[in-house]
Amino acid sequence: MRPRSTMILLLATSALVVTASPARAEDGGAKVTFADNVAAIFRNRCGSCHNPDKAKGGLNLETFGGTMQGGGSGAVIEPGDPDSSSLLASILQTEEPKMPPNAGKIPDAEIEIVRKWIEGGALETSGSKVATKAKPKMELKLDPSALGKPAGEPAMPVELATEPFTPDARPGAVVALAASPWAPLLAVGGHKQVLLYRTTDHHLMGVLPFPEGTIHVLKFSRGGDVLLVGGGRGGQSGIAVGFNVKTGERVFEVGKEYDAVLAADVSPDQSQVALGGPGRIVRVYSTADGSQQFEIKKHTDWITALEFSPDGVLLATGDRNSGLFVWEAATGREYLELRGHTTAITDVSWRLDSNVLASSSEDGTVKLWEMNEGKAIKNIAAHPPGVAAVQFAKDGRLATAGRDRVVRIWDANGGKTLDLEPFGDLALAVALSHDAGVVAGSDWSGAIRLWDVKDGHRLATLTPNPAPIAVRIDQARQQMAASTAEAEALAKELPSLQAAVGGAADIQAKAQAAFTAAEQASAKQAALVAEREAATNAKSAAVQDAALTAQGAEQIAAQAREGQAAAEKAVVDAEAGEKAAAGAMEASKSAVEKALAEKAAHDVVLAAAAEALKNAADPDAATKAAEELGRQAQRAGELIQALAAAGAGRSAAGTAVKQAVAVKAAAPQGVAPAQLRAKAAAFGLAAAADAVKRLEAEKAETDKLLAEARAGAQAATAVVADLKGKLDQANAAKAGADKALADKANPAAAAQARAAALKVEIDLLSAEKSRNPQGKAGLAIATP
Repeated sequence: MRPRSTMILLLATSALVVTASPARAEDGGAKVTFADNVAAIFRNRCGSCHNPDKAKGGLNLETFGGTMQGGGSGAVIEPGDPDSSSLLASILQTEEPKMPPNAGKIPDAEIEIVRKWIEGGALETSGSKVATKAKPKMELKLDPSALGKPAGEPAMPVELATEPFTPDARPGAVVALAASPWAPLLAVGGHKQVLLYRTTDHHLMGVLPFPEGTIHVLKFSRGGDVLLVGGGRGGQSGIAVGFNVKTGERVFEVGKEYDAVLAADVSPDQSQVALGGPGRIVRVYSTADGSQQFEIKKHTDWITALEFSPDGVLLATGDRNSGLFVWEAATGREYLELRGHTTAITDVSWRLDSNVLASSSEDGTVKLWEMNEGKAIKNIAAHPPGVAAVQFAKDGRLATAGRDRVVRIWDANGGKTLDLEPFGDLALAVALSHDAGVVAGSDWSGAIRLWDVKDGHRLATLTPNPAPIAVRIDQARQQMAASTAEAEALAKELPSLQAAVGGAADIQAKAQAAFTAAEQASAKQAALVAEREAATNAKSAAVQDAALTAQGAEQIAAQAREGQAAAEKAVVDAEAGEKAAAGAMEASKSAVEKALAEKAAHDVVLAAAAEALKNAADPDAATKAAEELGRQAQRAGELIQALAAAGAGRSAAGTAVKQAVAVKAAAPQGVAPAQLRAKAAAFGLAAAADAVKRLEAEKAETDKLLAEARAGAQAATAVVADLKGKLDQANAAKAGADKALADKANPAAAAQARAAALKVEIDLLSAEKSRNPQGKAGLAIATP
């Protein structure tokens, strides 16, 4: 978590115990002085630590001068205001560090003497005069919870003098620009003067004299009501001055440097101003009375950049030797050292949430640092020759200026979004308007430009050296006369051009009407084509479907004819089968009879062979008879098989005859249905063929209608094309007439606007001249 400590007074006192009574103020209202009453108390109670030799915390209480100068944390005595004197608070032990340390309070009587001494003006001797405490010229200290956009209207100059403080100043480098955070106001650092321009119309709103020397830094307070100006004379003197933006009055002056102030900023609550320069020391002052609060001596080279964080907790500082530090704004204690740049730091800028710091350097980069650990979270190669300035916008975008003569815009992630037109010399400063819609830049030659952030076009070129009021009045009158004459001359040419525009508009209207009618007719014809194409497609589909149906009908008719032929053939085949079966029956009968006859004849032979065997007289005869009997027996078997086969054939033939008779009886029954089916299929085929012919005729008609519609559409398209050409000619003629009128009307209106603006400018300058007839330079009281 980021520390948010308050300033601690660096006091330490000895714990000497003394027995001597302190000096007491005389009765009767005698003055309480340092020499008569307070010096002894400080010597006895504090002298061992806060003497010229030790001076712990930079505080020497031995002398009046040392006491009033204070310590390293600034003044410890506020004459006339005991409650604001930190030394008394330490003695009372109500604030740290408590005095004396590790011991009780000093006697109340001594504390009362110190209190009365401060209350009486902190006099050195009885002959001293009470010094009046400096009072701020405006309420500077703000409530931290109210920081940011002001409750009322943002501060803008009110009847501020615009008479230049140095009217004869030669053009020089403009190194300081600043934009109000809430109002359309740009501050430009000129030669010994600050110029306040309104960014909406680029009107010079005021001139703030800075006779102290060259202006090196401009910073608006976070609320926008104070403008801090820092600068001086190199090697001689430096100062930071706070101006009231509305009145131009100097509300505070801090720092009496021995060299010019190069970097400065006012804290968000407007209670502190930090500044630095060639002296290498950062000093922080109170805006209430100009007293120094503390100083930082760690830098090793010129302080070149400095800015408070938006929440007022931290202070960032950079130097010419690449040193970059972040400090606690209230105490000056070191918070972070940021290492990464290799050459001089040129500028620093905080993001609105105070969590990210941007730094620019002559090494050509812009680095973004997070504030928890001090790490670089982004490195942007912004301008390789060197970056001169960087500024965060409220939305996190960045604007930079560099030695490459260019001002650039970057998105919140460090991506380049816009390069603006190059300057003629090194770009030195950059400032974003309150709404980030306008960016201002300046260069070494003194050129100051304003651009539109959206598209980068130049809005205006400002001068750092305005002429005296009387000269500007004369110039404005001459310019107004010239603008009025130009407007009148151009106005005389407008009627004829307006008449030409009217005639061209009539022709254009007629051409547009004809073209519109032709487009409508063409659209209708196109719709008709689409309709007829759909009808033709439907007819084509119907024809195709009918053809498929006819094809199916043909297949069915063929199958029916084949069935009829098969039925009729089956009748013929059945009759032939019956005849064949009857013939086979007769043949089988003959075969049986033959087999029986052969069997009967062989039975006689077989019996004779058996008898011969029976009657055989000798073995040889028996053997021969036995062999014969065997042969005859085998033959008998064969005849028996033949007879059996003939019987089986007879049986099969009988069965076949029965089947043939049945088939013959059934065959005629299938002929009639087959004939009916064939007749019906023939009728279906004829109907399908008729449907195909009818649909083909209808499709031919739709094809004809489609062709007619397409021809009509083509003709309508040709009419549209012809009328489009005539309309283009009418439009071109109207555009030419408009341009011719605009070429005169716009300059006329611009000339009238310039004349009106110059009239307002003359009135304002004349009123200012009347208020300030001697030409006194501004409302601010300044001494060189």
